[in-house]
Amino acid sequence: MTTAEEYRLLGFADADREAAEAFTADQAVVKDLADQIRAAIGKLGSEPELRMPEDPRNSVQAFLDTVPDVRRYHAERGIPDEISWASLADLGQQLKVSRRTHGEYSLETHWWLTIAWTGQLYALGRLQYLLHQVSTDNPVPGTEPGEWIIGVHIPETGPLTPELVDDSLQQAREFFPRYFPEFPVKTANLWSWLIDPYLLDNLPQDSNMVRFGRRFTPYGTPTDSQDGAIFFTFRTHGTDHLDELPQDTRLQRLVVSRIKNGGTWQSGYGYLKL
Repeated sequence: MTTAEEYRLLGFADADREAAEAFTADQAVVKDLADQIRAAIGKLGSEPELRMPEDPRNSVQAFLDTVPDVRRYHAERGIPDEISWASLADLGQQLKVSRRTHGEYSLETHWWLTIAWTGQLYALGRLQYLLHQVSTDNPVPGTEPGEWIIGVHIPETGPLTPELVDDSLQQAREFFPRYFPEFPVKTANLWSWLIDPYLLDNLPQDSNMVRFGRRFTPYGTPTDSQDGAIFFTFRTHGTDHLDELPQDTRLQRLVVSRIKNGGTWQSGYGYLKL
C-alpha cells in the first residue's frame, strides 16, 4: 500500500493520486510487469525490453508496487535518499504530462519509466542521466565500442539556465564515479530536437535553449522528429491543427512556421566531454 508521503515523494499531483487509489488494477497484469521489473533491476547497459500492459494505469500500479525494490537497490549502491526519490519522482511528472495531453489519468510514457525503475536513470539537479554503453550503430566520436557513457535527458521541470545546467553536469561528474565506479564514464551524449541546427540558428543566441544546445558537438545522422517537436512544445500530437496551436512564444511560432513552410524538425545527436 502506497502511503500519502510516498505519493508526495513520487511527485503525484492530488488528482493523479486520487485516480491511482481509485483504479481497480488487473492484478495478474500488474504482477507480470512487477516481476519483470524486479528481475531487471541493476542490469545496466541497455534499455529494458519488458512486456508492457495495454492499459498504462496497470503499469503505474506495478511501479508503485516495486518502489521498495528499486529503493533497496539505490540504498545498496549508497545513493542518497534525495537523489533516489528525485529520480523516481519522474513518475509523477510523467503523469502530469499525460494529464495535460489527454485530459485524464493516464501514462503515455509508461515504457520510459522502466528505465528509472531498473536503476539506470538518475535525476541530478535540472537534468537526468542514463548510464549506458556506446552504440556500435551510432558511435560517439572519441569513444571505444562498449565504453560506458551517460545519456542526457531533459525533464519538463523548469528553465534550462546555464547555472542550473552547469550545476547538474558537475553533479554527474561526481555521482557516477562515486556510486558506479565499475562503469567509468568520460562522455555524455544527447539525442534531441533541441540540437536541430535550424532551432539553434533561429532562436536568440543568448536564449537558454540555444546556449544549452551549443554545449554539444554534433555527430551521426539526425532523425526526423516532426511529432516530437509538436509534442514537446505543445503537449499534443500531429500536424492537422497547426492553426489552433498557441503562438505566444518565439519557440511556438518557430515550430509551427517551419512545418507550414514545408520543413521537417529533426532530432540530432551531440556529445560533450565530462
